[in-house]
Amino acid sequence: MHGFIVRGIELFLRARHGAAVWAAVSTDAGVDRRGTMLMRSYQSEAAMALFNAASSRLRISREELLEDIGGWIPRIDNVRHIMRFSGSNFEDFVLSLDDLHDRARVVLPGLDLPRIATRPMAQRQYRLSIAADEADWYPVLAGFLRGMADDYGVLAIVEGVEGCLMVSIADDEFSEGSVFSLLQQVWAG
Repeated sequence: MHGFIVRGIELFLRARHGAAVWAAVSTDAGVDRRGTMLMRSYQSEAAMALFNAASSRLRISREELLEDIGGWIPRIDNVRHIMRFSGSNFEDFVLSLDDLHDRARVVLPGLDLPRIATRPMAQRQYRLSIAADEADWYPVLAGFLRGMADDYGVLAIVEGVEGCLMVSIADDEFSEGSVFSLLQQVWAG
């Protein structure tokens, strides 16, 4: 497993729950509490041990933990900016998820995110299927989509249904989304 994912678990735990929780979880999971390395390759068991230790320590289900991690990801400015390049509105963003696997590999070679298949079901309603055996990706994606919908200022209903996610866009102007301008991002950097 790419160190980017394991490091993300660490950063989430430190940011949302504090250094003491990270220290306890990493000890429970048998991971170096001093921190993980971004570009190192880890056995997938390390991530699973972190998920199990964190859900136990935080007294939440594994699915809740994974969804919280997914919802936290769009709060990272650099990630949010990269994701916002994927679509000028939330609907375009959802439709661009088919390309996420390949785009992630361009940014971080070796990062093997699962492929996502997006299929329109009705007007403003999409079915997302993940081409991976690991069901753990669904709650992460659900939280991530909810976080991105908030960033766009959109009310989106994201539900797990029969081994997939259904995304329904209920209101494009539900709240004031985060300000994002491609031109502003190019000139700010």
